[in-house]
Amino acid sequence: MGESKRFILLSTCSFKLLNDVSKALSGEYEIVKAIDGAQTIRAISDKSINLACAIIDLNQPNMNVFQILGLMKKSPAMKYIPVIVMAEELDDENAGKCLDNGAADVVMVPVSAAKIRFAVNRSIKNKIYIRELEKKLGEIGNVEENGTSTETNRDGAVDSEEKDKLRQEAVSNLENGFANMFGSLAEFRVFNKNHIKRVCEITKILCDTFVNYFPESNLDKEDAECIANASCYHDIGKILIPDEIILKPRKLTDAEFDVVKSHTTKGCEVLDNIKEFQSEKMHHYSWEICRYHHERYDGSGYPEKLKGENIPFSAQIVSIADAFDALMTNTTYRKALDFEKAYTMIIEGECGMFSPLITQCFKMNKDKIEEVSIKYADSLT
Repeated sequence: MGESKRFILLSTCSFKLLNDVSKALSGEYEIVKAIDGAQTIRAISDKSINLACAIIDLNQPNMNVFQILGLMKKSPAMKYIPVIVMAEELDDENAGKCLDNGAADVVMVPVSAAKIRFAVNRSIKNKIYIRELEKKLGEIGNVEENGTSTETNRDGAVDSEEKDKLRQEAVSNLENGFANMFGSLAEFRVFNKNHIKRVCEITKILCDTFVNYFPESNLDKEDAECIANASCYHDIGKILIPDEIILKPRKLTDAEFDVVKSHTTKGCEVLDNIKEFQSEKMHHYSWEICRYHHERYDGSGYPEKLKGENIPFSAQIVSIADAFDALMTNTTYRKALDFEKAYTMIIEGECGMFSPLITQCFKMNKDKIEEVSIKYADSLT
């Protein structure tokens, strides 16, 4: 029975946080408590405790959270324990440092029970996924080292072409896993669990249409797939937008909306901090998409008010997918629209003007886009 227990480390010197988070998680997990850095390291190092996740206060006595994350990254026994950082205030520099040092998530306090449960469950799931992907990548590395599990040619040499193909597939899977993980950080606070998935799928549909029907675009299958996967990063900058703005239950003021707009440029700063997890091509496309997915063909968008084909193609594709899905997604101050209403608003330019050719592709794929919206609809609970 003891083996079925799942342990969560909760590290904070705030007794209110200890009580609030413990209550939120105690039904699903056994809580291990620590009140300073030294106790935190001892708990993480204790092999008798199989930690599923660690929740650590940014304001950690004796040892700051970045030191703890640094130690965990160096330890094979600790590196797969997801860490959620709790913070009352978080500037851009520290938010970037959290991600750069391997934090799975950042949660602003005060924190609701639903929010912390959601963050914990998602972080655990993402870490398991990454571990499996890295395991597969290691298996490919063993194939390359030992020359096993692949066909040999007449001279007994390992087929290098097959090895390269297997390795490329493993690296691609790993990279896409990171894209999903980091992309999901942006939406955890608003509980739109499948927004990233829907945008990715719609982007893929539109890119495939360009590959198959508009060869003059010079978009090949490899770039089309990379753009679709890079779309996962489009809202990563929202992790740096304060809770009081991103979760505001009323319409935003102009000043607050300016802060929200900054997620495009802030997101590029985050991406520059995680370049090690991306290929050169993935970084290029994700950076373009993050910065320019709110630009509009008529120059009415932001942050640079680019017009027409001055907007990178990758961002143009994602912009229409994102704008459409945003209309069909609940916000804190607006109910989601139904498919037909959202579709009509996009086609008629009520959300800003998109490229005529991309709008044509959107029309061509109405049925497929509706299938994606139904298949990955957010739960009402």
